[in-house]
Amino acid sequence: MPSARTLILVCAAQLLFGCAAEAQDDAPAAVFPIDFEAHYEEMRSCRHSHEHELRFIRVLASESAATPYATLSAEAPYPPGAILVKVEYDDGLCEQLLGFTAMQKLAEGENPEGGDWRWQKLDAERELLEDGAPVRCVSCHAQHCAPPHGFDLSCAEEI
Repeated sequence: MPSARTLILVCAAQLLFGCAAEAQDDAPAAVFPIDFEAHYEEMRSCRHSHEHELRFIRVLASESAATPYATLSAEAPYPPGAILVKVEYDDGLCEQLLGFTAMQKLAEGENPEGGDWRWQKLDAERELLEDGAPVRCVSCHAQHCAPPHGFDLSCAEEI
């Protein structure tokens, strides 16, 4: 029969690991699916970016985001749920993945400080680093992503 001390340690471990697993399950997930590259349209091919830490990038758009991204017009607005993903690389061939920056369009008034977008920054393993409306992202997009270089805080035109 196990000692009382052993039982206490086992119970404590179960509580600790159970809570950790529960907290992990409640953690926000990426707004884009794991297989997004198979389903999203590439809007920008591999190129050097003057923003995002001067990384090399590709931009992909969900089906509902592709037309607004391409037209840059209020006549084709981003609908709630539209997603843009900037895939960030360390090399000019876009092979050495560094991470992702994603924007998901929300319903009007859902995140006014973020332009009604949900912004995410993820590392190469898709671990969430930032979620919501990071001030540095929003302020830069508000300044540089207005017509003719973008629409609704999405920087779409090549600069």
